[in-house]
Amino acid sequence: MPPATLRTRTGCFPCRKRRKKCDETHPHCSACIRNSLDCKWPSEDNQLPDGRSRHSRGTKAIMRAVASSGVSLTQLPPLIMMPAPFSSSECTYLYRYFASTILPRFVQRNSVDKTYMLRLAPQFPPLFGAMVAVAGMQLPTKDRWPAHLALQSYLHAIHAIQMSLTDITKAGCDDRILATVSLLACFEAYAIPTVAPHVKAAGLLLTQRRPCEYRTKAAATFDRICVESFLYQACLMMIFDPSLDALPEDRKQLGLPLYFDKPTSPASASEQTILQASYKFFLLIADVTKLSRLSRPLDSAEVTKWRSLDCELSRWSHLICSADMSLALCYLSLQILLQKVNPQITSSLRIQRVYSCLAGGLHRVPALEIDIYPPIYLLWPVAILGAVAVRLEEREVVRDVIASISAAKLGGHAAWVQKRLDRIWTAVSPAPEEPQVSLVGLQLLLDQG
Repeated sequence: MPPATLRTRTGCFPCRKRRKKCDETHPHCSACIRNSLDCKWPSEDNQLPDGRSRHSRGTKAIMRAVASSGVSLTQLPPLIMMPAPFSSSECTYLYRYFASTILPRFVQRNSVDKTYMLRLAPQFPPLFGAMVAVAGMQLPTKDRWPAHLALQSYLHAIHAIQMSLTDITKAGCDDRILATVSLLACFEAYAIPTVAPHVKAAGLLLTQRRPCEYRTKAAATFDRICVESFLYQACLMMIFDPSLDALPEDRKQLGLPLYFDKPTSPASASEQTILQASYKFFLLIADVTKLSRLSRPLDSAEVTKWRSLDCELSRWSHLICSADMSLALCYLSLQILLQKVNPQITSSLRIQRVYSCLAGGLHRVPALEIDIYPPIYLLWPVAILGAVAVRLEEREVVRDVIASISAAKLGGHAAWVQKRLDRIWTAVSPAPEEPQVSLVGLQLLLDQG
């Protein structure tokens, strides 16, 4: 018996995928001609993972590491033939990585069913591409192919989704389109220093739909995921992008109480899918951010608004004692923003109150569990603390936590926020040892768009 031989590593993609011997005739092998297949060949940029290679062993190790958490891969629907560039085995792998690791990290574990969005993807290439894009940017590897494929999939998903948005009324009722736009915004939050276009698109789609009584529990949870994802991105990114300031005026069109407050909803209000607190707390973040952007004295209507927001924030004072350090940080950061425009106190008292919040926040920063939160949620309060910090040791605490977020590959916004803070710190010189804060630095953060 002749010795066993390994399959060729240099055959065309269709033959390798079908596990058939390839005669390696260029540009079209005999098997592809016979079966009317598109004969494509590997290059340095599109090599398939090989089972005997170091790359594949690393990939399998990653899969073993994540297999114990999140959605079981056996729950996923079988993938149909996807159009290019989503038909490669790398795309399938990243889709499964998204299902087993990214989605469970994105959506809280106590939410009911995370598979609804996954089951939509094989039917809709733009959604599949958006999942591949998010997973490719988050894959913990030094190889360049995941990021390259992520950007390629992102661009194809954008091009493909444009054809589906010609009728916004119909598009708002299509779960696949809403899921795609939401994930494109998530990709941008990780990879590109702007999320406004697709966050606004998600908001527009949400104004065209309402939760339906007849939807299944899994579909109702999907609605909540998309609504909460929109609020998450829009409210927290307002501080970095003033173009999102229109959110407070648009909220009535979203019908948020129908998703969160209605007791007959299949997804009850106790089943938070993404938000760490009530949606009303995130709407408060949006309102306070918009008001604090003002650099002039408040007029009478704005003073009334400030008092209303201050009263509302007082109802969340229990968060300062929360075991969840991230919620305590958000509360302290909201206090900093409100005190910046407080019309009822002197400048010296304002500085004292802001410094007290800064000291409390910096004390909690080292205890943050950065691996369990999305980057924007952590960077929002950290950026505010960094903007008012003037002592070198205080700034180093902020720099260290941002570096930790960046090192954990939690998104490109970490480096982007650090660059903003570096510009602020250059403009605002370090102060001497006595307690001090910089409201000028905070105004610079709020002004930068």
